[in-house]
Amino acid sequence: MAGTTCSSASEYIAGLKKVLDNLEPADIDVLADRLYQAWRDNQQVFVFGNGGSAYTASHFITDMIKTASVAGQRRLRAISLVDNYGLTTALGNDVSYDQTFVFPLETYAEPGDLAIAISGSGNSPNVVLACQWAKEHGLTLACLTGFSGGKIAEMADIHVHVASDNFGIIEDLHMSVGHMICHSLVNRVAASKEIAGLSGQSRDSR
Repeated sequence: MAGTTCSSASEYIAGLKKVLDNLEPADIDVLADRLYQAWRDNQQVFVFGNGGSAYTASHFITDMIKTASVAGQRRLRAISLVDNYGLTTALGNDVSYDQTFVFPLETYAEPGDLAIAISGSGNSPNVVLACQWAKEHGLTLACLTGFSGGKIAEMADIHVHVASDNFGIIEDLHMSVGHMICHSLVNRVAASKEIAGLSGQSRDSR
């Protein structure tokens, strides 16, 4: 899926502004609420995507753990499924590239956790299979998409849709959504009266 391109900076900026104006803040706030719930309930958050979306997933995790950290408060238990290159290439080579996100979810995830899928098309097989697994095993599924939303939009409990067929604009705004939800998280954690040690609580103590 190649998508459209822009021939000048002014055309790109105009397109970005138009799509940004149509972005639904309420959907982003729902995702921010669920992220705070994950922190509050000591649940895990798994983020994944391919290509540029893989780097967006890594950036999300950096912000969720470091930027949203508050002194004296437990940190969010967030993991990027794209950052273990050895595991990713082993799975792609020895099992199937389609299993690159399902395999670690099977390893780490528990019911009640949050999975965040990032995909422009919403149709990448490894993302689709991971979303299906998450739904079947009691995780909340949040999807950030572009184009028409693809297959994963139909499965999402929370859907943030960037209504564009330009991958650059889609990825720009997915990154912005990550910043929005992390800003919300750090402010809510800072305001919370629940003080937890940095080591966190055990899952059995919830």
